[in-house]
Amino acid sequence: MKAIILAAGKGKRMHSKLQKVLHPVLGKPMIQYVIDAVRGAGISDITVVIGQNADGLKEGLAEANEGLNFAVQDTPLGTGDAALAGSKFVKDGDSVLILCGDMPLTTEAFLRDFIEYYETSSSDAVVAAVYRPGEHDFGRVYEDAGIFREIVEQRDMKPDSLGTDWANTGFYLFNGAALCYGLSRMTNDNSQNEYYLTDVPKILRDDGRNVRVFHSRADFSVFTGINTQAQLADAVGLMRTRINTEHMARGVRFIDPSSVFIDDSVKIAGGAVIYPGVIMEGLCEIAEGAVIGPHSHMKNTVVGENATVRQSVTTDAKIGANSDIGPFAYLRPGTVIGKGCRIGNFVEIKNANLGDEVKMAHLAYIGDADVGNDVNIGCGAITVNYDGRKKHRTVIKDGAFVGSNVNLIAPVTVEEGGFAAAGSTITDTVPENSLAIARARQNNKIDWRKQKKP
Repeated sequence: MKAIILAAGKGKRMHSKLQKVLHPVLGKPMIQYVIDAVRGAGISDITVVIGQNADGLKEGLAEANEGLNFAVQDTPLGTGDAALAGSKFVKDGDSVLILCGDMPLTTEAFLRDFIEYYETSSSDAVVAAVYRPGEHDFGRVYEDAGIFREIVEQRDMKPDSLGTDWANTGFYLFNGAALCYGLSRMTNDNSQNEYYLTDVPKILRDDGRNVRVFHSRADFSVFTGINTQAQLADAVGLMRTRINTEHMARGVRFIDPSSVFIDDSVKIAGGAVIYPGVIMEGLCEIAEGAVIGPHSHMKNTVVGENATVRQSVTTDAKIGANSDIGPFAYLRPGTVIGKGCRIGNFVEIKNANLGDEVKMAHLAYIGDADVGNDVNIGCGAITVNYDGRKKHRTVIKDGAFVGSNVNLIAPVTVEEGGFAAAGSTITDTVPENSLAIARARQNNKIDWRKQKKP
């Protein structure tokens, strides 16, 4: 079986320079969800129909998806014309699924049911319809006991022409020869002067071919298409509910799932707790028993078992088991924190490796550093890692103590058990088990204020 994904629309109503199907829905372009669902349903031969000047779309999809075919719709003349462009990869004996690239809530389960019906119905074509009574933006599917009659687009309907509660979903399955035959006989005799893919099943029926209707009972959200920023926001909300519900089914506890945004790519073990306002993006991995506190924003972050992150921002970071982060910590790319560490409020760490049981309670900066086990770094201590041209590393070995407001001028090393006294500016190696004091001696001017008076 093959699939043709229609993705040539520019999405003018999005009012965005970004190609419509590349707009993200919780970490992935909307079309990537469609591709993943198609592949999950067992279809690997996929053609994406793109428009002119869509090289960015083609390059982005090709980089993330090996083996995709691409067809170009030279002029936007409707869905039928787009399908015609994609049909160059279709042979007579193929079975072909056609769907849209702007429907990210498409599910593998729905596609499998649709394909199974097609394969057991011996049909030349099958149109998927969903029960949707009342007025709405979907076209209507008309039938006689499952035998297809026609689809009327919503824009071409008259007020008194409803007559059915079954809506067109935009999903079709065709025999390859029948598809090519129907596409070759389309006309643009409609209000938009476009070629509608919806006309093809009727062309086949009028030719005496077997065209049937698949009545889907899938949740209506599966068929949500996106044409505006408002619809994109709605889709994000629906996807958020789906993703969070799947995590809860595996034992993750959400205090308020409606306020949490988690990308599709995030992995969370059962037993973790997620507080309100959390955002997790990219390749986050949260271990069992971890607690992610309110309003934490995490990207590509690994959190170990029973660790806690509170009101913090983390990017490309690793946090060891039983460590306590925040509130208001900032872990920048390249941060690796060991087990049982305490990283407190207003601490910033960048491109640094911290061992186990490291304590940085508050107001410190560690950048481009290697810190050993059981190290204490006091309030206001920093590594001075940039000399105006290059970055340099600081090494703080096991059991060292860095006092408050210490400046460690990199490259510099504090040896095992070394102690840098508060207020010192350290420029040379602190030997093992030694106390380094690098500050001016206090000099008191007695009665200085009295002498200054006139």
